[in-house]
Amino acid sequence: MRKIYKWYSKLTKRVKDSIIITMSSIGVISTFLSVLGLSLADIETLTIWLRIVISVFAFIVLYIIIYMLIGRIFKDSVSTTIHQTSVTVVCGDIFEVPEFRVIGCDTNFRTEIDDVIISKKSLHGQLILNHGVPDEINAVIESEAKRLGLHKNDEGLYDFPLGTIIRYDSSVDNHTYLMLAMTELNSNYESHTNMAKFEYMLMRMWKEINRVYAGNDIALPLLGSGISRFDDGPKEYGALLRCMLCTLNGSGVTFNSNIKILIYGNIKDIPLYEYKDIFNIV
Repeated sequence: MRKIYKWYSKLTKRVKDSIIITMSSIGVISTFLSVLGLSLADIETLTIWLRIVISVFAFIVLYIIIYMLIGRIFKDSVSTTIHQTSVTVVCGDIFEVPEFRVIGCDTNFRTEIDDVIISKKSLHGQLILNHGVPDEINAVIESEAKRLGLHKNDEGLYDFPLGTIIRYDSSVDNHTYLMLAMTELNSNYESHTNMAKFEYMLMRMWKEINRVYAGNDIALPLLGSGISRFDDGPKEYGALLRCMLCTLNGSGVTFNSNIKILIYGNIKDIPLYEYKDIFNIV
């Protein structure tokens, strides 16, 4: 029994649930046929081995159908609940959703986008160039630095702690952005992090969002999937998503609104169903 349990525990959630649903469905069908007085045992021409083959074949066919159906239903989105907070993972563009938008930035919250330090293609760059006014953003940065008691460094910039959130209400598109101090820049102005720093940043981020969100729905991109360099090796989308969900669970923060995590582009490589009820898996 221990070996069977060990084997079963290693199966994916999609496989486990497909097996459970298949067995439950067969049980319901068997009960229904029994009520009608029908059974394979009533067919005298069928030997015991043929009955077993038919039963196994029916199980396999039904299992495949259910497995494929689960994959189709949860192909583009999945929802779960963490600390009574509804979390949805879905394919989408952060700049096309109505929720408060979390945008990853460097810890200096630079507003000079030159494709040397900050890329124009990054979410940080797009926010400054297309969705914000640099003077307005600098004003809220100054205000937050004053609140935290920070002083400018030798470059004339503030060094904010990882995970800091600065709220910016844009006059360009009338959306609210939660600018996140996500990564630190090294001496070559490259954004570097590692998994330990990334997890620390996320833990603090959830608490910071809780401080400023004012009951509004929140949308986040899949953090870490952009230009950030992980010193301890590249991370797959699935690992980044699991890290975001686990840190939300570990932070103990509960939101009175919905959280949406957006994955931009190809979502096929992420088995979304594995994250449904992720913290209720036995």
